[in-house]
Amino acid sequence: MKIINSSLSNRIPLTGSLRDPESFLPLLTANDSAVSMEQVLFFDIETTGFSPKSASIYLIGCAFYTDGVWHIRQFFAQTPAEERETLRAFLSFASSFSLFVHFNGETFDVPFLAARCKKNALPVFAPQKQCDLYKRIRPYKNLLHLSGCRQKQLEDFLGIHREDPFHGGELISLYRLFGESQEERLEQVLLLHNREDLSGLPALWNMLSYPAFLEQGHFAAESLLREEGGSHMLLSLSLSFPLPVPLSCHSQKGEIRFYLAAHEKRAILKLPVLDGELKYFYPDYKNYSYLPEEDQAIHKSVAIYVDKSRRMPATAATCYTRKGGHFIPLPSAEILSDLPRFWTAFRAVPAWLLADEALCTSSERLYSYAKGVLSEICGQ
Repeated sequence: MKIINSSLSNRIPLTGSLRDPESFLPLLTANDSAVSMEQVLFFDIETTGFSPKSASIYLIGCAFYTDGVWHIRQFFAQTPAEERETLRAFLSFASSFSLFVHFNGETFDVPFLAARCKKNALPVFAPQKQCDLYKRIRPYKNLLHLSGCRQKQLEDFLGIHREDPFHGGELISLYRLFGESQEERLEQVLLLHNREDLSGLPALWNMLSYPAFLEQGHFAAESLLREEGGSHMLLSLSLSFPLPVPLSCHSQKGEIRFYLAAHEKRAILKLPVLDGELKYFYPDYKNYSYLPEEDQAIHKSVAIYVDKSRRMPATAATCYTRKGGHFIPLPSAEILSDLPRFWTAFRAVPAWLLADEALCTSSERLYSYAKGVLSEICGQ
C-alpha cells in the first residue's frame, strides 16, 4: 500500500472557494459554526466494480486545506490484497475531520466504504456530517442549462478541462492490468484520474452559490426602479456569494414572466408592471352593496343613503373598489400577506401589488418579494 502526497491539479484555477475557503465555508456547513475549514475533508474512491459484495476499493483520495494550502493525499492498494491496509490508513487519517464532502457519495462512496470496512472487520465508516455536492447541484440542472450532472460535465460548465481522458469504469480494466504488471505508467494513469476528481471537488463547491442565492436567500434587496422608457420594473439584488458563471433565466408558468440576470455578486430581477386601475375585492360581500353606475361596492351602512334604484346586493364578483397606480404581479399568495391584493377581475391570476406603497418603503418587504420571485423562477 502506498500513500501519495501531492497538490491540486494545475488545471484548476484558484478562484472563489479555492482561493478563499474560509469565506465560502458556510455553503458547505449550512452555517454550522462548530466546523472549521481544517475539519473539512473532500474524498473520492476508486473501485474494481460497482457492487461492494463483489468488488474492492483500490484507491481513496482526499483533498484538504491546512495552513493556507490545499493538499491531496491518496491511499493506493497496489494489489487487491492491500485493501484492508488501505482502508485502515484512510480511517485513521479521516478520524481528525468532522465534515466529509463528496460527489454522489451518499449513494455510492459512503455505503461502499461502509460495506468494505465491515467486510474487512474494520470500524464502519459512517460520517455524521457530510455534504453531497451532486445532490445539492442536481436540482438546478435545467435552470443552469447543464448538459448533465456528471462531475466532468459540471467541470466543463466551470471552464475546467482535464488532462485525464478516462472515467471510473474504464479504469477497472487498467487496474487489473496494473495488478499483473505493476507498471508505473499505469499507476500514474490511475492516480491522475483520482487526483483530478479530487481537484474538481473544491471547484464544484463554488456552484453551491446558486442554491445559496436562489433557494436559501443569501442576498440583499437594494432597490426597485422603473425601467427607463419600458413596461418593466427592475429589482436589484446584492449576493452574499459570487456566482462562478453568469445566470440568465425566466419563470415558466402562466402568461406573466419574471426574468433574472445575475453576474458574480449582482443580480437584476425584471418584473412586469401594469399601469392603470385594478380591483380590490372585499371578502365579506354580504355586507356590501354594488353601485353599477359607479362600478364599485360600498358598505351597507353607507349604501342606505343611495337610492334603491342605483344599488343592488353585492356578490363576490362585484364586491370591489377600484384603485389606480403602478402594479407588479404577486409571485405567491403566501408572501406579503399583510398587503392588499388587486386583481384585473374576480379570481383572475395573478394577484397584483401596488408597487409604490407596498415595496419601495420597506427593505424587508422588498426582500420577501424577491425571494418569492426567485422561488417562482426555480419552479418551487
